[in-house]
Amino acid sequence: MIEFAQKQKGPLAVDVNEQNPQACRFYEAQGFVTYDRSELDSSGRPFPLLHMRQPGAP
Repeated sequence: MIEFAQKQKGPLAVDVNEQNPQACRFYEAQGFVTYDRSELDSSGRPFPLLHMRQPGAP
């Protein structure tokens, strides 16, 4: 699925719940790196997010 999205959009960026280490490891294995962190999710709830992207993503 990631390869399909890359072909359509180019390098990708995702937000991953920091409390989900399996998801973090999955995206790291796909070449994503953490470039920022937020204490709150997009709804303002206290669920820290890691902002990850592939090299070349905006």
